[in-house]
Amino acid sequence: MDHDERVRLAGELTQRLLERHGVASIVAVGVHGSVARGDDGEESDLDLAVVTAGPEVEVPDRYLRHRGTVVDLGAIPADAYLEEAGQIGPAWPLAADQYVNHLAVHDPGDFFHKLKHVHEAAVDQSPPEVFLAAAGFDLVQLLSWEARARGAELAGDLLTTQVAVKEAAVLAALVIGLQTRTAYRNLTHALHATAVTEVAGTGFSEAYRRLLDPTVEPALQVLALGRARDALLAFAGRQGIPFEAADLDAFLSN
Repeated sequence: MDHDERVRLAGELTQRLLERHGVASIVAVGVHGSVARGDDGEESDLDLAVVTAGPEVEVPDRYLRHRGTVVDLGAIPADAYLEEAGQIGPAWPLAADQYVNHLAVHDPGDFFHKLKHVHEAAVDQSPPEVFLAAAGFDLVQLLSWEARARGAELAGDLLTTQVAVKEAAVLAALVIGLQTRTAYRNLTHALHATAVTEVAGTGFSEAYRRLLDPTVEPALQVLALGRARDALLAFAGRQGIPFEAADLDAFLSN
């Protein structure tokens, strides 16, 4: 299925949704992801956002293959989608693309323009502390996964080691994305972009590329992850990213 065929499929699904639920119940339907950006390839998914008038409109999510293409249909009430777009959270670097890149299939009220505006205003108006806090959340999770990777490798559990290394790699990309205000197109873009991002001469990018290399032995990937972790901790200290509490009172404070 090529790009035009995916767009036509989106139109067919939209028509059926409108017939089933009524025009008043469906605020907008739009394609996001690679098809919306126009950079989809032969194996790309079709990602469809169905914006409903409220939670009482029950449009079930679907994640199925159809005509050889994986279709990811997600439904969300309009108010909830706008609220979500106005938040800067730990997943922002990977979530942001869906708020700014849509190919509208049904949008009589120009909802997707409003969604983009709300998100861009949140990015512009959020103080640095919001991005720092989100990066700190991801960094702490990275520390946890790095510890799991070391423990699993020592125990000879190679499968868990590889999973933990990859999870930590994604979290490192989120930390970098939040600090550089980089919205990734997708996970592949996140990993590739992070692999060429140097962190103040710490050797981060070299270590990061090594931990992603599938030809590198798991033990060496874990060592590379440790070096990337150290570089990020030094970076966090310089940038003021909150990832640890000095005492229990600080741990419990807002």
